[in-house]
Amino acid sequence: MSITITWLPNTEPDIKEYDIRRAPDVSGQPGAWADLITIAHDLLGPNYDTGSNRFFIVDAAGSLTHWYSIRSEDVDGNMSGWGNPFQPSESTTPPPFPNTVILDEDYTVDNALQFTEPGGDPVEGAQVRVYKKVDYDLENYTAVVGVTTTDADGGWVNPITVEAGFTYTVQFYKPGAFGPDTQEVVVP
Repeated sequence: MSITITWLPNTEPDIKEYDIRRAPDVSGQPGAWADLITIAHDLLGPNYDTGSNRFFIVDAAGSLTHWYSIRSEDVDGNMSGWGNPFQPSESTTPPPFPNTVILDEDYTVDNALQFTEPGGDPVEGAQVRVYKKVDYDLENYTAVVGVTTTDADGGWVNPITVEAGFTYTVQFYKPGAFGPDTQEVVVP
């Protein structure tokens, strides 16, 4: 069986490559880890898909029961810690990418990031843009992490995957009607 593993690119400016390791499943936990492959951090390279903004590898010997973990290395040889172990998924939703979190209107509490009018009525068709707080504060609006719109309930049409360990600014805007309004979200 062939397995495709995908992950979000590290956003630090000096990233050089990613190390991927694999382990067999032993009673629902990773067994002994083995180095699988090293992939260059090259946004023009063959292991990067611009449509999904994700790096990927195809593990021809992999299976849905194997465990995987990823770390990054910068140009000075500094390595991150290994990401949380994960297993591939056959579902239509993205697999649990290491060190990432799904952000939507229900993050931490139901409807916590739902977009509503001051009177509490939901706003449909508003733009939702997510930025790392530092980029938003520096007005680096081209560094948007993800974009979606709101549905009839003020919820998000699609969730946005973000990297854990950062504070994000969520911007809501409906041209000619509401916003831009912002809300900060800490993703531990």
